[in-house]
Amino acid sequence: MIKRLYASNFRTLVNFELDFGPLTLLLGPNGSGKTTVFDVIRLVRDFLRGEMTTTDLFATTTLTRWQQVEVQSFEITVAGQGGEFLYHLEVEHEASRQHCRVRTEKLTFDGKPLFESQLHENRLTAQLYKDSGDPGPSVLTNWSRSTIALIEPVPENQLMSWFKERMSRVVITQFNPALAGARAEKESPTLKWNASNFVAWFRHVTSLDLELVGKLRPHLEDVVGGLVGLSLVPDGIDAKILRAQFCVGKSPDSQGSSFFCRFDELSDGQRVLLMLYTLLVAASEECTLCVDEPENFLALREINPWLNMLLDKTQTQTCQAILISHHPELIDALAVGAGRWVDRVADGHSRAQGISDDSSGLSVAELISRGWLHAQ
Repeated sequence: MIKRLYASNFRTLVNFELDFGPLTLLLGPNGSGKTTVFDVIRLVRDFLRGEMTTTDLFATTTLTRWQQVEVQSFEITVAGQGGEFLYHLEVEHEASRQHCRVRTEKLTFDGKPLFESQLHENRLTAQLYKDSGDPGPSVLTNWSRSTIALIEPVPENQLMSWFKERMSRVVITQFNPALAGARAEKESPTLKWNASNFVAWFRHVTSLDLELVGKLRPHLEDVVGGLVGLSLVPDGIDAKILRAQFCVGKSPDSQGSSFFCRFDELSDGQRVLLMLYTLLVAASEECTLCVDEPENFLALREINPWLNMLLDKTQTQTCQAILISHHPELIDALAVGAGRWVDRVADGHSRAQGISDDSSGLSVAELISRGWLHAQ
């Protein structure tokens, strides 16, 4: 799981550090930096995929406005393989040209080097290491992309390959159901931040697990009235449409009548429920789910069963969840132990701290509503 995040000179994050557990709830006022934490994780994940450049991902506008510093630093600590991986990235900006490049990229396992690249005299040199820690080849490389992403897996670098695969299993989303259509031309292995490509991602995860729809059905039947099934229906040569089947008028004496609705004909709340449960049911071992305000569009009785399922999954499996929420019920259920309070201090920087029991006897949600929680 992701155990720690460090970021500096990225929006409001300056020398910012945050630790995570199997389940973590980020709390704090609007503008405190909670979603920025998700943005950092997402950008590092996408950078390690090698599909986008530094300039694509780390825009000059993300530099902390009240500093005159042109280097951003990021670190992510990931537990796995019986130890801890530490990934370190420094991005050097040239603000006048709206351009940036890799200054340093490193990966270690329990302090043992697996990879290191360093910018020197306008040349980025990469040093590869074997899993044993012995040096491998040294090469000149491209400063606009992650070199780690370009390294093919071989028997000598299984630790690095595991780390890349683990980071690819990080899902980060803030659902906007109004943007999610019912039709997808092809599969997508990555769910977009706003879940606008949900059906394309749904096609992908159902192709990996042919029993996924069957696993989803009992959970959805309990929270979406009348729903009895889901199906991907061909539409043209390659495209498919996601449909939901409903049954009405069913009784001991009648089979009732059924009808179909396209995914984009469902209500916003119904679409979010389908998205939330698909996330959990499709979640693999050693994955991280980052969900920004999962309770949006839902009634309390609709989010509670999902929350109970999430708690069970994070306690009994190696699935990790990081949530952002302002909802008092979620706060009181999770804040003590799993909560992290993120706030801005006097100098404008974001800071994070754990939340513990309060001697006043008030709930955490009540303390927040009274304005009695602040960053130290």
